[in-house]
This record gives sequence, C-alpha cells and structure tokens, in this order.
Amino acid sequence: MKKLKVGFLIDNFYVSHEVFDLVNFVNSNNLFCDPVIIHGYRDFKNETLYKKILKKIKNNGVLDFLNFVIFFLIIKVLDKIEANHAKKQFPNFEKNFDIRKIPNCKFIKTKGLWSKSKINLNFSDEDISILENQKFDCLIRCGSGILKGKILTVSKFGILSFHHGDNRVNRGGPAGFWEVYKKIDSTGFIIQVLNEELDGGKVLMRGNIMTLNTWAKNRANIFEKSNFFMKKILSEIAISEKLPKFENQVTYDKPFYKLNKASTLIGYIVTVLAPIFINKLINFFKGIKVVRWQVAYSSNDNFGKLLSFYKEIKNPKGRFFADPFVFEYSNRQFIFVEDFYYNDNKGRISAIEIKNNKEKIYDNVLEEDFHLSFPYIFESEGSIYMIPETHSINQIRLYKCIAFPYKWKLEKILMEGINSPVDTIVIKKLNHWFLLTTICSSGLGDTMSELHVFYSDKLCTKDWKPIKSGNPVIFDSLKARNGGMFYFNDTLYRVNQSQGKFLYGKSFGINKVKTLDMHNYEEENVNNIFPTFKEGIVTTHHFNSNAKLSVVDYGRFERIKNIINEK
Repeated sequence: MKKLKVGFLIDNFYVSHEVFDLVNFVNSNNLFCDPVIIHGYRDFKNETLYKKILKKIKNNGVLDFLNFVIFFLIIKVLDKIEANHAKKQFPNFEKNFDIRKIPNCKFIKTKGLWSKSKINLNFSDEDISILENQKFDCLIRCGSGILKGKILTVSKFGILSFHHGDNRVNRGGPAGFWEVYKKIDSTGFIIQVLNEELDGGKVLMRGNIMTLNTWAKNRANIFEKSNFFMKKILSEIAISEKLPKFENQVTYDKPFYKLNKASTLIGYIVTVLAPIFINKLINFFKGIKVVRWQVAYSSNDNFGKLLSFYKEIKNPKGRFFADPFVFEYSNRQFIFVEDFYYNDNKGRISAIEIKNNKEKIYDNVLEEDFHLSFPYIFESEGSIYMIPETHSINQIRLYKCIAFPYKWKLEKILMEGINSPVDTIVIKKLNHWFLLTTICSSGLGDTMSELHVFYSDKLCTKDWKPIKSGNPVIFDSLKARNGGMFYFNDTLYRVNQSQGKFLYGKSFGINKVKTLDMHNYEEENVNNIFPTFKEGIVTTHHFNSNAKLSVVDYGRFERIKNIINEK
C-alpha cells in the first residue's frame, strides 16, 4: 500500500499541542511518509505596540484607539483568569512545543506573499513549483492567513483545515467564544477541504459537543476533541486512497463573526463571568445547588396523557430516582431506576412495583463497588437481562436475572477498555443484535456527543462489530446520547438526550428509527420535550414505555446540604 505524504503549513517552529500531536501521529504511523514541515512564509515582524497605537489613531481616530487599548487589556486579564482554570482540566492548553524535536521531519522554507492587511496569504510561482515537486497527497493548514491561489490545489487531495465552529450557524472567530457568549448549547467544528470561500470549504465531517461555561475551557475542549478526528480522516485517506464523501453545501445566511470590540468583551464579563462568580459566592454561603432528579409514571393511553398529569414518585431521603425503564413480570408492572445516594455519591439500581396507582420500592436490587445507572432491562429467549451504565470502569456489562427482581449475576462483559461508554441499549432485529451506546473516541471522557452502533449475531459475546457506514453515526451533543426507547405501532423509537450549555439533560427528543442494519443507521426526529410540564423543573432527559405503563424523569434545583440533612 502506498504511504500518504502529508505536509504541514506552520507559522513558526513553536506550535500548539494539537499541531505537535498531529505531526507526531503522522511521524509514528506506518500509513504515512515522514512528515514535511512548510515554514518561513510568516517571516515578517509584528508591529510594535507603539506603531500600532500611532496607526490606530491616524487611520481611525481616538475612539478606535481607546477601544483598542481597552480590548487589549481585557484580553490579557481574561487570559490570565480563564487559562489557569482551563489548564486544570486541559493541561496542554496554550502550551507550545518545538516541532524540530520530532524526529524524521523534513523542512521546506517558503516566502509568503501577504496582502497589505497581512490577512490573505499567497505563494510565489517558485514556491508553488517546489511544493508541486514534492507530490504531496494532502496539506494540513496549521498556521495563520487565509490561503489563496495555487496553494489550494498543490496537493492531490487539497488542503485540509479545521473550522472550530459550526459553519452552518457560526463563521468567523475566535474559536469557542460566541457559543459561550450567546449561550448556544453546543459548540461545533468541521474538517474541510479549503477553497476560496472563507470557512466555506467542502466539509468532510462535522461534530458538535456540549458548550462549556467559559471561553477558555470551551476553546480547549473543541481543540482537543477535533484533533482526534483529523487523525482519523488522515488514516481513512491513507487506507482508501480517496477523500471521504463531502457533505452537501449549505447557504450561510448569518453574520460573519469577528471579535474586535471592547464592548463585546465587557458584555461577556457581565453576562458570563459575573454570574459564575456570583453563583460561587452564593454556593459558598448557602451550599452547592444541584439538579435532583425525579421519576413520574402514567398508564399508557396510546401516549395521550399529558406529562403534567404523570404521577410523581417521591424520592427517598438523601437520594434520587432517575433513568426509569418499565418491565412487565407475571402481569405485574415494575419500573427499574437509577437510585442515587448523595452520602457516597454512587448510584445503585432499584425497582418500583406499580399496583393500583401505588408504589412499592425494592431497594438496591443491583449494587456494585462502582456507580450504576440507566438500567436497560429486557427479555430474550425466556431470560431477563439488564445492561446498566458502568462507564466508570470503561465496560459495558450484561447481567442476568436469577430471582426477580432482587438477584442478578454478571453474565458477560460485552465491551471493555473503551472510553466512557454510557446509556447502552441493545435491540434484536431479524438475526442480529444491535448495540447503541455513547463512546468518546478521543479519550477525553466526553459522554454526550457520539452515538456509536455495533452489531453481532449473538447477545452474550464480545464480538461486536462497528456498523459498516462507520461510527459515530451521530456526532452532536443535542442528539447523540440515549435517553430511553420504546415501540409504538411496531415501530422503534429512540429517545435522545439534549444537553444544554454546561447543563446535563436539558431536554429530550423522540426519533423514529427508519434504518437499523449492519450497513446504516438512520432516524427522524418526530418530537422534542422540554422541562415545562411540571412546576419548577429545569431538566428532563429520559422516557420509556411498554403497552401498559409510561415513565419520564426530570430535575429541579436543590441545595445539596438540604438533601443530605433530610429527616
């Protein structure tokens, strides 16, 4: 197999962790030739602060100069405050590494032809000739400048580049800022083949992850998450010797975002950072506020009953119920739930029998040394099974019921050594089993964004193969994570959680499964449910039903010290 030859366009030899990681990946992988570093094109000195000040005053006047000064000072302060917090979660954030320390790299020095504004970047015919002679398969844009001209077609597959934003709603920059400032629930990225249109290249893949609560954290998160998928695409190109299929182009009708006003940064401080500080101050004096989940149920009247009329099950003291699944056993109706204990911060599985609109709780029918939740329970060939969430040990486990509802044994570990598998469901269709779960491909512990589908001809096996169209089948924190499932008129419906901006389980969607086989997964959204159906609720993320009973969960804010001290 021919090795893929990849070149990297960099501003200077000191690069970000993400660029260093990409080059190192190519260098250490047998799918690729030795990496080639294209540098030197940004060989111009930045203007001194004094010259910038004079230029601002001369070209735009005193007001623009004052904006520039205030903007500059706020950026410096924000970077100091936010970066330190971001580095606790993302240790490599804003670190630079010397690309020359990666062995086997080859270097080509070029001279950039910059526009007067130092924004657009072209290359001379001499440089283009040198690069063409290298016979690159693809180039990766890892530096600054809007690339123009022949450089865009100098390699076989063009220039691959990130846009750290969802280009359907957000073009421009900077990365990770506007989603936090405008309180957008998810932050997107695309990997594109560049063309002459700014942020309008041909999209090879896209992903959307939960927006974090500050600009620095959000930026660090999207940088690290997206980097994994650039490596994945490069590997796919090397193996298939062709580009992945492009997305259909869409017309962009939103403004082009640019952060250059001090007033915007002041607005960010007032609307984003100030509330964080005030909440921390209140929490310090009153105690931390958390979402406490709760479960409600109703008879299934063809899903005709309003959610507001579902009967609420009172949480036991110091605990909460969530992730409900209904199960019929010997004509008796049971709800299996996550039963979370605040005193040890761990979930168990409990069962609740519903009879004559009254509840009987069977505490802790399944408990382990680690956290359990999402008790997906089902029957197959006369046996009762459960797949609870066990992501803290990076496993997907199948338990078999020995004596209902109290006694269960571990039947099989279906998957292990995978990063953060959560909320797994399995479905038998014709002669195959299908396993739908959320996994973090990048190893960052992201449990919200990627729905993966696997198949097998057996249930009790470790031999689960990824669906042939490739995983993830959905890469969007608003749609990916399972929140239940049910059948209606013999049609399968998957419930998805929809994550809010730094808020888990903000709402849920209901999706008709149109295709589920070894080759493809396709669903169609038919409804979205928001936390408005009970007084005081702020979240809802799960729904399940059988022919007789339907269940839903939701959450309200409470002070954790009040929960722990309940009597």
